[in-house]
Amino acid sequence: MRLTRMLLLLALALTVRAAGDVADVDSVSLAQGRRAMWKSVAMNGWGQWHNGERVKAALFSATEISILVAALDRQKEWRHWQDLRENSTDEGLLAAYAAKEDFYLRDRNKLLWWWLWAKLVCVLDAYVSGSLSNFDAGWTDEARVILEPSLPQQGAMGLRMRLLLP
Repeated sequence: MRLTRMLLLLALALTVRAAGDVADVDSVSLAQGRRAMWKSVAMNGWGQWHNGERVKAALFSATEISILVAALDRQKEWRHWQDLRENSTDEGLLAAYAAKEDFYLRDRNKLLWWWLWAKLVCVLDAYVSGSLSNFDAGWTDEARVILEPSLPQQGAMGLRMRLLLP
């Protein structure tokens, strides 16, 4: 029992030491990822711009701006229909005003959920891209994917994919 505890402590110490070595080596790329992540939290696309991905930055920024503009428009329409309902004396129109008010409120809330989802994707993308900025996978421009039709087997056509590495 005592030997088992000692072996577990030794394994834990080696694991912590190995994790510490990896953290020291990757600290630059992790710091790059954290900086990019916080910039994307402030404004969609800023982290991608920081990572040198200009097209992706423009797409994330355009997405955030368009969703927020649409949500602000829905907010304005919701307030308009709410004011009409509150100031109306015609009982026949109250139900129509309430339905329009409910539609714009739900649409605004849906857009805000989409904005939150886009923000999360942008932040995670900036962090991962920044953290992997110094990662060398050993790939070159010579790697190719080739799709070829395969010979019919038992009456079915197929497609064969080959990956050519340098």
